[in-house]
Amino acid sequence: MAIEGMAQDDPNKLTVIIVGLGIAGLSVAIECHSKGHNVKVFEKYEELKQMEGDGISIGSNGARVTAKWGDGAFHESIRPLEFQTNRAKVFDYTGYCYGTFELHGYNEGRGYTVNRGALVSAMHQYAQSLGIPITLGSGVTKYWETEDEAGIEVNGKKISADCVVCAEGIHSQGRLSITGQQMSLQETGYAASRGYLDARVAARNPSLSWILSEEQSGSEDCIYGWLGPGVHFGITTKKKDNELFCLGDRIDMMLHLQTASTPSQSDDETMNQILQCMDGWAVRDQLEAVIKGVMSGRFISENLAIRTPLTTWLSPKRRMIVVGDAAHAALPSSGQGGTQAIEDAATLAIALDLAGKRDVPLALSVTEKIRYQRAQIVQQGGLAVLQFVMNHVDFDALRQDPTMVKPPHPAWILDHDCQEYASREFSKVAEAVQSGQEYVPHNIPSDGQYRMEYDILPTDSPTAEYLDIQSNEDLLGFSIPTICFTAIYAFIAMVYNQ
Repeated sequence: MAIEGMAQDDPNKLTVIIVGLGIAGLSVAIECHSKGHNVKVFEKYEELKQMEGDGISIGSNGARVTAKWGDGAFHESIRPLEFQTNRAKVFDYTGYCYGTFELHGYNEGRGYTVNRGALVSAMHQYAQSLGIPITLGSGVTKYWETEDEAGIEVNGKKISADCVVCAEGIHSQGRLSITGQQMSLQETGYAASRGYLDARVAARNPSLSWILSEEQSGSEDCIYGWLGPGVHFGITTKKKDNELFCLGDRIDMMLHLQTASTPSQSDDETMNQILQCMDGWAVRDQLEAVIKGVMSGRFISENLAIRTPLTTWLSPKRRMIVVGDAAHAALPSSGQGGTQAIEDAATLAIALDLAGKRDVPLALSVTEKIRYQRAQIVQQGGLAVLQFVMNHVDFDALRQDPTMVKPPHPAWILDHDCQEYASREFSKVAEAVQSGQEYVPHNIPSDGQYRMEYDILPTDSPTAEYLDIQSNEDLLGFSIPTICFTAIYAFIAMVYNQ
């Protein structure tokens, strides 16, 4: 079979094949293109759905990368798409209101929340404006590599490049070919249900109009959250789309008993199951009207499962790499799935640029060294935070000190500058790779454990400085303020990132 190489204007620049047209793949394409590399993207689907999926949040650690695209032009292009949600109003199951709190790291000017499909579509349009070749309807049937190049087979053609980046997402077919591994599913024992209401209909319904009454005078959206024993419930407004979005996190008893799978349920069965979990809630009738107001066919319920970490993201000859959800798919409770994919992309582009065409395997190895532990800790932290939020909310303590409800600001996640870090650490990491020595990353907490930091707090708050999650057994040892703050953080992440 003849090998089709990619055209090169500069023989000293790299050629990069990217498989997958999601947030990870498009971010890699845009970042590599910005470094002058020759890039080509292949996507198996023949078209993109502009409003597919639910909302996704890009934290400030990812937004600082995308803010540079086109000197801010990309951010201006997505501004009309953003949910205008900068705050959350939090209640408990009795209806007691703890207050309204600003959201750090995902609020306007730092991060952004948009429809997932709309974000991918905007990235796609921006990549096209740069002249990046993107081929739709081109499923990859084979990945291959030699000591000198790597490539793919598409529609019977063998295409070569200096390296291949697999960004096919959580259900990646290329992951096994590249790493020799597949992610196994670990059930969490929890399920999430979500649905959509037409805001125009809600405004005319006395049982639902209260959702919009406080906000109708302005354009800003709001998250409402109710915390309860074994189940939490949230609503976020999307005024630009005339929609209300509701989400319920609940303990799924079938999974709790380690049943392998849950039979598919009708909307009515799912709604009734959530309402049963709300028995005894003083606000049950109020929220029941919301749940039963979900538009027909717009109710989704799914079990939450975590993917086990891969031992490596690289191919044997280190000319192919998996990134994004194909490498480290995280639970919505991490609030960082799309953002970590952007960090992957920015780091890889810098490593390829600094290593050069002669040492692509080194570039991919450095990328993995810089990113692996950070992505894995965030991935595993999503599970620990979910377990935390569902089992350890102290409502009496919250009543005594409502400031404990204020969402935290994990600075090691949200304030991280992955591009500055990759540029600064490249030589040190490259030396460790070449010498076979261990590299200790500094883009994670010093002890290598997931931490929920609280560096934006009222001066009189008694809250501990951070949350250190090491194992399930350790959960019972955390302070009450830590537990309550984490519950709010995880809940907001779930509302945003389904």
